Amino acid sequence: MSDFSTVFFDDFSGNSVDRSTWRTLYSGDYGNGAFAWTPGQVSVHGGILDVSIERQGGGWVAGGLSTIPDGQTYGSYEFRARIEEGQGTAGVILLWPRNNTWTDEVDIVESHRGDRQGFAFTNHGTPWETQYIDTDVADWHTYRLDWTPGELTLFIDGQQAGRMTNDVPDQPMSFGIQGHVLSDSEWWYGGGPDGSTPSEVNIEVDWVRVSAYTPGQGDGASTPVAAPQAAPVVAPVVASVAAPVVDAVVDTVAAPAEAFIAPAADLDDPWSAFMVDGVIDWGAAAAHVTANHEATGQWWI
Repeated sequence: MSDFSTVFFDDFSGNSVDRSTWRTLYSGDYGNGAFAWTPGQVSVHGGILDVSIERQGGGWVAGGLSTIPDGQTYGSYEFRARIEEGQGTAGVILLWPRNNTWTDEVDIVESHRGDRQGFAFTNHGTPWETQYIDTDVADWHTYRLDWTPGELTLFIDGQQAGRMTNDVPDQPMSFGIQGHVLSDSEWWYGGGPDGSTPSEVNIEVDWVRVSAYTPGQGDGASTPVAAPQAAPVVAPVVASVAAPVVDAVVDTVAAPAEAFIAPAADLDDPWSAFMVDGVIDWGAAAAHVTANHEATGQWWI
């Protein structure tokens, strides 16, 4: 940490969210029609930040918060967190670009699997790149992303778990935590909630430290809580990752093709990468879907 200096550290020791740090609470209907963000689903109690996903009446609501509009170019983002299990629900901890364009988003931890056995680490650059990390996200872990010029390096419980160097963002980014509910039509994520889904699923965060990139002039801040060794990295594949838009919620969900790094395809049409002379190559599509299932345990393009 000698290249990073602490900007803020929040251990959620108070009774409410510190709005001087977390300046945005998400609000509004989400683009997939499965839920709405509402500020009431974010709370602090017992030294824990709780971002809740909850069934209310005939629908679902979820919480989200961010440092928007504050942001920085490069830095270190460290937090201790867990995401409870729940089919059709997801937790995302991410960097969101100041230009409000999801193609520059970085998802540090994105867990759509209901059993939380693994998560996606994604850079939405060109080409889009995702690495799947084999870690039980329902257990407490300490995550850290070091973002430096030309490089994104992910650590879990002090062990390096992922690294990316393609089209690394170089613009100011905010830090956010958000809950999601999937729709039944999002089969590439495993679909929406079912009878096994708890009526409430929580993203719990023990503490967060955000640091600025100050090469050779860091403050040497240490990790507050030691944690078990991280699980190994699963073979990386291309993923589809949700994009947040605060207040006016419009989302693009897409799954570009090919393993590890996506080609320059139409991200609004997951089949476009398999088109040959205007006709879908079903053999190539089937092989890609099978490879994704073998890597992640879920069927998706």
